[in-house]
Amino acid sequence: MTTNTQKDTPMTLDATTRETLIAIVREAGRDIVMPYFRQLEGQQVQQKSAPTDLVTIADQACERQISARIAAAFPDWVIVGEEAVAAQPEHLQAIASADICIIIDPIDGTWNYANGLSNFGTILAVVVKGETQFGLLYDPDHDDWVYAHKAQGAYFQRPGQAPIKLQITPETDLKSLVGILSLHGFKGEQQRHLALSAPLFQRFLSLSSCHAYRQIALGIFHFNLNYQLMPWDHAAGVLVLQEAGGVARTLTGEDYHPMLHDGQLLAAQSEAQWQQLAKLLNPR
Repeated sequence: MTTNTQKDTPMTLDATTRETLIAIVREAGRDIVMPYFRQLEGQQVQQKSAPTDLVTIADQACERQISARIAAAFPDWVIVGEEAVAAQPEHLQAIASADICIIIDPIDGTWNYANGLSNFGTILAVVVKGETQFGLLYDPDHDDWVYAHKAQGAYFQRPGQAPIKLQITPETDLKSLVGILSLHGFKGEQQRHLALSAPLFQRFLSLSSCHAYRQIALGIFHFNLNYQLMPWDHAAGVLVLQEAGGVARTLTGEDYHPMLHDGQLLAAQSEAQWQQLAKLLNPR
């Protein structure tokens, strides 16, 4: 974690800053993430809190490289990375106190990555005084990305092509909805309730947070119910979703912000869809 902060630093997240951040993330994808993909050896994968909670040598190296490049380009920004917080949990508090904080998930979907599945990505969010101002969802395998600026829209982009603005057209037929959730993460009666709710929809799938938010913003999938609220999983994606016209709120009705670490987050294509889903998916 880097903690070079000046209280009077202005926030100037212009196109040049955006392109610098995208270039840094793409470079890490080329240098580290993809060379290790399907090339990891046993000792290069370690378990953290659970058998499905993994960290690889690529996660750690990717976060170090991105952090170093950002510190060099933006020395006054505070950097909070998932792996740095795993080593020192108190670093998570910097999101609330920093003037400008950048949150990094070097490889979102590490279990997939470690097992050779292409359902992973790099997530980056810029938070200013506690509010997300920029979000990036990068797919290293295909080298394309979705990004959003606060109050400026969400966009999909490929190398050498102009960005395409994203605007969700909500699906209203319940039977047509494709939802994203991992049943194993829910417990007890709620897990049973969600399993029994599955026939109401076209299907449930499990995706990394990076691809979950991308797919909803692109209008391919329709909603996501997540049982964990770590900021590197959601800060960027929620902004992308909102800028594309979607809604994200906890099942108890609380609006999402990067300092919110407890609860279950429901992301949907519209307010009406969110209200309908919240009633169906909440067993209480």
